Amino acid sequence: MASFEDGAKSPMNKFTLGTVLAYTVLISWLLITVVPLLWMFYSSFKSNEELTRNIYAAPLDLFMNGDDEYIVRGPALNIPYDYDARIDKRPRLILESTTISPGRRIMMYFLLKEKLPPEIANRPVDAIVKVSELPASMRLDIHLKTVFFNYRSAIRAGGLVFKFFNSVIYAGISTFLIVLFGLMIGYALAKMRFKKISKVVMGLIGAGYLISINSVIIPLFLMLSKFHLTDTHIGIILVYTAFGIPLSVMLASQYISGLPDSLIESAYIDGASPFQTFFKIIVPMCAPVSITISIISALGIWNEFLLVLVIGSSEATKSLPVGIFSFSSLTSTQLGWQLAALVVGTLPAMIIYFTFNKYLTQGVVAGSVKE
Repeated sequence: MASFEDGAKSPMNKFTLGTVLAYTVLISWLLITVVPLLWMFYSSFKSNEELTRNIYAAPLDLFMNGDDEYIVRGPALNIPYDYDARIDKRPRLILESTTISPGRRIMMYFLLKEKLPPEIANRPVDAIVKVSELPASMRLDIHLKTVFFNYRSAIRAGGLVFKFFNSVIYAGISTFLIVLFGLMIGYALAKMRFKKISKVVMGLIGAGYLISINSVIIPLFLMLSKFHLTDTHIGIILVYTAFGIPLSVMLASQYISGLPDSLIESAYIDGASPFQTFFKIIVPMCAPVSITISIISALGIWNEFLLVLVIGSSEATKSLPVGIFSFSSLTSTQLGWQLAALVVGTLPAMIIYFTFNKYLTQGVVAGSVKE
């Protein structure tokens, strides 16, 4: 009996229990986070009808298109042409899919009649044309366009290219200002000689960190309206910068407080001004925390939705998250297009995060332990 109790309490059994618990937590995390991302990616290649039938099934409609049938359509004003019909007046055979959104003028192809066999080029309206009947080059073109149908449609219908660059502008400029002002304020609070005032300022900044954009969106809108900054890139950038500075200051001041005072004192003895000391000594030494602040701020701004939805009323100021949301309406939702747009918006954030993940960790813990 004694040997059994000793075995039950042995380090090996404790290690086994800890290992099982660790793997259980890891697998649970994978199921909660990674599986939805994988589902989003492969579901972005499904048609709307396929998503409605079974959201978990493998994508087939857009991939298995070798025997798809198309119906010949006549010219119409509500057809989204892939070319400028006012410039290119060559006759074309207009085809619409009979399986993907039939009758909605969504999946359309405009084939030059001069490149088609006469028996296909001369088929009347409402006649059926199979993909397998077309020349090999056209079959390959249709196959690729069909596979990436959701992505092509999302980018074209949602104007995602322009909204993508708007998000880059918001995230890029705001992040630069957040890092710059955060380091400046953090340097002043950590190294300049006004301890009591520093504590008061840090307390106010900490209180500001607790306020989110969503909680003050109405006062923000009224204030920006008064200064004529609604529906402008400048107004949106200023708001992002203001709400990003508190976290930036807290991380920067903690990091800078761990830097040796002798470097700053040496710079002052050599005649350097506070700005020269800041830009030539502090900024280069704060590279790890600067990268951390940049990643956190840029990802937060990239994914932010409500501010641009409320403040930016025109298409010129909309960001990528607002463009993704635009595929949903009260009457219908283009699920395939929305998932494709989500992939377009998610991939850059994931690439940046995994590329700089090591620096993010270093910057968060840097300064918390002093030598």
